[in-house]
Amino acid sequence: MLKYFSGLKLLQAALLLSFFAVSVETACAGGSNASDVPPVILFIGDSHSTGSFGMQQDAVLRSVKGFRVATYAICGSSSDNWFSGDKTSCGYFFRDLDGHEQRGWEAATPLIANLIAQYQPAYTVVELGANMYGHTPEWVEKTSHEMAMTIVNSGSKCIWIGPPHARIQTDSGLAQVFDALHAGVGAYCLLFDSRNVTRYPAVGGDGIHFNSLGESGARIAENWALSAYYAFSPLLKAGKPAK
Repeated sequence: MLKYFSGLKLLQAALLLSFFAVSVETACAGGSNASDVPPVILFIGDSHSTGSFGMQQDAVLRSVKGFRVATYAICGSSSDNWFSGDKTSCGYFFRDLDGHEQRGWEAATPLIANLIAQYQPAYTVVELGANMYGHTPEWVEKTSHEMAMTIVNSGSKCIWIGPPHARIQTDSGLAQVFDALHAGVGAYCLLFDSRNVTRYPAVGGDGIHFNSLGESGARIAENWALSAYYAFSPLLKAGKPAK
């Protein structure tokens, strides 16, 4: 049976419905604004990322429209350090979403779980592997797998940039590291093989870091950063970086 509404009650009901309509519209508008906030790319790495490569990769990512970027690089780090918080004494480079930069020699390695909780990244770019050289394949697979699972279980997509060619590291040793990385993260991360786009010169520099080569090393690092970006940009659904 339909309930009878007097004129006053009908007016009250109409006003109430109008209030609810405005409230719903406001809530929807608020949700729209929240969804318009650009997604975050979290970029972490080792001494390659405190140096020439990291500067280039950070710049490339920040030049692409539609994303915010937070970068954390710790010299000497491997996957395990981002869980233990070990301190580095050979350098670090941090740059937050607003572009505020911190550099120095000594710092604790940020915990990956804390960075993910802080930034809630849609994408996490990991440049790690050079310091895994000399470790057993089992260790490389285990520690990299733990990192990959922490990333993907948070809802973030994982991109892993493997170690580049180095003069002081053997090709077979680097291949062993990459194969172990593939076993650990290949099913969960887009894995980029940096050896294909880098070649450390036979003379000059320290044999591993491109920034130690000066201008020629900076060019190698720039090509490495751009090559890696173009490999994973389809996952980001992003276009060319700005020049």
